[in-house]
Amino acid sequence: MAIKTLLSRPSGPPTHSAAGRVWSFLLYAGIPILIGLGLVVSLLLQPRYTASAGQPLTARFLHADTGLDPAQALAQLRHRPTRLAESAPAGPVWLLADLPAHPDADAAGRFALLLPAHPAVPPDCWLVHSQPGHDEAATAAAPLETIEVRNGLLGQQMRLPNASTADQALCRLDLPFPTRLAIEQWRRHELSGTTTHTAQAIGLLEGGLLTLAAFLIVISLTMREQPYTVLACWILCNLRLGAWALGWDHQFLGAIIPPDPLVWIRKLTVLIYYALTIQLFTTLFQPSLDAATVRRLRLVGRSSAVCLLLALLALPYDWFQLTTFLTAWLATALVTVTLIHGLFRFNTRSQLWHTIGVCLALAVLLTGLVLIGLGRAALIAPFPGTAALLLCNLLIALAAADKMREDRQIRLRQRNDLIARDTLTPLGLFTLGATRHFEHLNPNARDILDIPPESDLHALAWSDFFPKVDWLEISVATEQGRDTEIQRIQASPDAPARNFLLRATLVGSRIEGSLQDISARTETIRKLRLMADNDPLTDTLNRRGIEKTMQKAIEGLQQTNTPCALAFLDLDHLKRVNDLFGHSTGDTLLQMVCERLKYSLSEGQPLGRIGNDEFIILFPGMRAGEARRVAQDMIESLNGSALYVGERAFQLKSAMGLIDIDRNMTPKDAIAAASRACRDARKQHQDVVLYEENARELFDHIDEMHLFEQLESTGTSEDIFLEMQPIMSLRHPLQTLNFEALLRVRNTGARPLQTGKIIQAAEDSGMVTAIDKWVFTTLLDWMSKHHLKLGHTRQVNVNLSGVSLNDDRFINVLFGILNQQPQFTRRLCVEITEGVALQDLERTRQFMRRLQRMGARVALDDFGAGYTSFSYLKELPADMIKIDGTLIRDMLASEANIAIVNSIVDLAHNLGMECIAEWVEDVATLRALADMGVDYVQGYVISGSRPPLDILACDNILPLVGDPAARAYIEEISGRRLS
Repeated sequence: MAIKTLLSRPSGPPTHSAAGRVWSFLLYAGIPILIGLGLVVSLLLQPRYTASAGQPLTARFLHADTGLDPAQALAQLRHRPTRLAESAPAGPVWLLADLPAHPDADAAGRFALLLPAHPAVPPDCWLVHSQPGHDEAATAAAPLETIEVRNGLLGQQMRLPNASTADQALCRLDLPFPTRLAIEQWRRHELSGTTTHTAQAIGLLEGGLLTLAAFLIVISLTMREQPYTVLACWILCNLRLGAWALGWDHQFLGAIIPPDPLVWIRKLTVLIYYALTIQLFTTLFQPSLDAATVRRLRLVGRSSAVCLLLALLALPYDWFQLTTFLTAWLATALVTVTLIHGLFRFNTRSQLWHTIGVCLALAVLLTGLVLIGLGRAALIAPFPGTAALLLCNLLIALAAADKMREDRQIRLRQRNDLIARDTLTPLGLFTLGATRHFEHLNPNARDILDIPPESDLHALAWSDFFPKVDWLEISVATEQGRDTEIQRIQASPDAPARNFLLRATLVGSRIEGSLQDISARTETIRKLRLMADNDPLTDTLNRRGIEKTMQKAIEGLQQTNTPCALAFLDLDHLKRVNDLFGHSTGDTLLQMVCERLKYSLSEGQPLGRIGNDEFIILFPGMRAGEARRVAQDMIESLNGSALYVGERAFQLKSAMGLIDIDRNMTPKDAIAAASRACRDARKQHQDVVLYEENARELFDHIDEMHLFEQLESTGTSEDIFLEMQPIMSLRHPLQTLNFEALLRVRNTGARPLQTGKIIQAAEDSGMVTAIDKWVFTTLLDWMSKHHLKLGHTRQVNVNLSGVSLNDDRFINVLFGILNQQPQFTRRLCVEITEGVALQDLERTRQFMRRLQRMGARVALDDFGAGYTSFSYLKELPADMIKIDGTLIRDMLASEANIAIVNSIVDLAHNLGMECIAEWVEDVATLRALADMGVDYVQGYVISGSRPPLDILACDNILPLVGDPAARAYIEEISGRRLS
């Protein structure tokens, strides 16, 4: 087919004349047809030498383990049964053949005996003459006539002498390996013709298959196609197996192979043939098989080949033919599976016919192998067997060659596609040699590297354009799907930077890679990162940018102990400016503030804006004490003179908190600590408040952060607990035992934490919802656990933070907690701070209604602190009013205070609400409140906060009251109520 392909493409220009067409027809069609017809006629003609068959002789066989002389062997053989053939093991064997009688004395000279035996171990043979009139014993003792034995192509030949009295032939053989023994009588001219015919068959088989194998080896070396080498070796193995099946494998190319090597050559041939068959046919039919099937076939083939090797090494030769038989069937099964897949999965008709041809050829080959295994090789005729073997190998070689041709065409198409992609791809493809000089650049690579087309690539090295790289590392990254970003060496300092994505793989000493110009993308990303880390209004760092800078400073503190101070600056009145004069004015003010701040800062001191009017300044390499002077200058610059926007002057009031960053802080913790210092500065009416490295406030903040981390990760903390402060009813003081649940922080170590600061820090950091969740959950669990001892408790007050009230997610969580224990929820009275309640009246009203539907009560805490809440009281459906403690504590100091409290009580009662007075610290105030009609009182005159166990140990409030005067008054009003 390859020759046809070559001939179908004449090198000269095509001819279109009639003479040219006739010439082309004769050249490309007429001559091949004529030669083919000649071959067919030659095959149909009567051959000069034909194969004949000898006359099988009956014989007796004796397997002698010890040495016998011919007379002794003859005596024993006469008592053995006669048969035409016998399978004999390796070792000494005696054979006594019965010769047919000839009608005339000259006929014997025209006959010969043929005994199949290895030429290297010729037998010894004698003629046994009959003696008429003598008994059997005398005949046995008659002398034997030695017969000359000659090596022949078909076996050992013995010419019969002109003796009519010889009626038996005695032979002694030493078999090198098991074989099937038989003896035949031939006419000498027929034996000569058959020998010549067999020699022709051997020459045809060896010459044809060796020529085919040599041709395939040449193709393999020329085209560098390894499968052709496998096919050539497989054909050579076929040659040896075919010779074995036809009885010729003891000779090769006219040389005689000794018996001992012949045994191992047979074993090795079977092993190699089996392994090559599995490899060849799985490769040949791989396109029609899925990957899993190919893997399974190769696994079975390789495993069975190893088992076959062990069997051939370990088993004796007697078992060799059985092993060959089983191997043939196993190979048949594996190849049959492959062919069945091919029949149903090939897509073209040519592939189908190739598969069918291979099936037929393989059937013939395996049939011969099976006959060898069964010891029936004699059934194969020499010349037809040779022709069949040649034809089978030719069919398989053609199929394999056609398959390889198709594979080569596919590779050529892939190569052409690769060339097209190399030209058209937007990537820059390159090849580097062992010296890292360029060997190939596609057009796009030349463009992005600014290399003219006429430039000599081999003079250009990678280092001329890019810095040195670790090619092994880049190759591993490419295999893992990761790109490597690389920057080109700039020709001049003013040249724009050019960035590339590099992918590469190592191919021996060469490097195949690609470059993708990402300069524009890199610049875009740089701008986006700048926008992501900077505040576009003030051209300072935003929260993300300043936190990244702080993280680097903290890492420097941890690694090299380099200090860093952090300032938190808060502007006052900016919200009022935005409301009165518009956001454009406020934005202008912010820009002017940043310009003033930057003027006081050095280049290495970054400024960041984290809120509308909140700023962060970092002082790397400085402690807070050293940075205080710069911070003070900044505050004086802002507060000392007005800022002008147009004709308007704005006087801002700023405060600053300055801290030393601790190595255990996170950026978020550091900002929170500095924010706390800034709040303290405002409370203390100072410009700057400093928390140095060992400041108590800084340690308090660290402890607060530790507490919040515990709450956030586990929902609880060992540092917080609940205490109960009694609330006494002035109407029925001894019949109820109500109380308020108060959060407390355990005083651990040398720095006890204050609850108020904890609550304030939690509200600032957004952790107060976690605290409120813990308080409600813990309180309800405690009430459920001790409900039998809380029989006199009608109401339990609990505070809710304003931050939690405005958090929709927390509100849903809270009502989920309350729904779990509705019987105890009905005893709760939730206190909401008045200032928070007035921020969003509609939201507060809905929350109150929702609580009241569950049976809980709602109290407005710190009522009256602002003196502006009276008009809003009727808008909120509160159940109770808790009068602010500052009014109660100073109530008796003036008549005005008494009037204010009295008016609050009257207003509440008129609206159907009850009153609670807190911070009641003396009996006089207690009496005054009772006279006003206050419903409940709470304060130290009754009791401070108590552990929960104290509440559980009492039936009424009297045992908890420590002041004797107060106890007396309580008993007095209790008796008065009872009377």
